[in-house]
Amino acid sequence: MRRIAAVLLIATSAWLLYQSREPLLGPGDGDLIARFMEHAGDFNFILPVAGGVLGLLGGLLVLFGGPAGAAIAMVGGMVAAGFAVYAGKPFWTADSSIWYSEAAIGVVMLALAGTAAILGRK
Repeated sequence: MRRIAAVLLIATSAWLLYQSREPLLGPGDGDLIARFMEHAGDFNFILPVAGGVLGLLGGLLVLFGGPAGAAIAMVGGMVAAGFAVYAGKPFWTADSSIWYSEAAIGVVMLALAGTAAILGRK
């Protein structure tokens, strides 16, 4: 059961990272590092990416039996959801789905990380 929670946590974190890719899109011959550095000071880009990376790392650690993976994933969920709520981003609007809300995805990451934390390792 713990591994199922870990796989779902990895998928949720990957979805958050996929949503955060828009500032990096551009022509194929452009430099990805240069586009990333242009948005390095934008908290609307950096904090969801940081939350997604921490959630992905924590999910991988939980999947492979690491002891601190759930805690790392919880930090990632708090970064993603906490900043989205602090910035006043809507949890759910009439014109968009809940799947595109950073706050909702962060809450799901927190729930999955908590589930992975309370399930015992064998």
